[in-house]
Amino acid sequence: MKEEKLMNNTQYTLLGLLAREPLSGYEMKQQINSRISHFYKINNNQLYPSLSKLEKAGFIELQAIEQESYRPPRKIYRITASGIDTLKSWVLELPEAEDSKTFLLKQYSSWLLKPNELFSLIKKKKEQHERTLEDYKKRISSFEEQNSDVNYPLFSTISVINMGINFEEASILWCDRMLQLLNQH
Repeated sequence: MKEEKLMNNTQYTLLGLLAREPLSGYEMKQQINSRISHFYKINNNQLYPSLSKLEKAGFIELQAIEQESYRPPRKIYRITASGIDTLKSWVLELPEAEDSKTFLLKQYSSWLLKPNELFSLIKKKKEQHERTLEDYKKRISSFEEQNSDVNYPLFSTISVINMGINFEEASILWCDRMLQLLNQH
């Protein structure tokens, strides 16, 4: 499908929400604010144009539900089988090592994958982190041999690389926990 290549993280995030349950645009915005906004932001002006594109692509469908009062029908969006397939395919693609936001968005919908598929994905992610960690360790060892006094620019370089090392070690630990959990099921 040509349309899939044109999709962005916002559209996949909306599919991820709708894979869980049918929602109105307002309910989606509430869930984005409570579940996703701490690591990925979606502006109000992105929501409805994204939903429109997803509907045109056949990944979601709109259902109008009549209300008892004078109010207009409530618009509920639901994901289609094609939308589920598209979302699963996206979740299975490992993002670039430095794209942690996309990885988190994909993990939000990882429940759609079979345990062995998720296991394989997490194992590849762990290997990504291990390679990056090794690179950081090589870099820092060459810098630490030089003058790293707090008053020199090299101090800042070393501190940033140390932060990267800590991030990679924490990410590897998370991957190990996930692999252990997946092994139990």
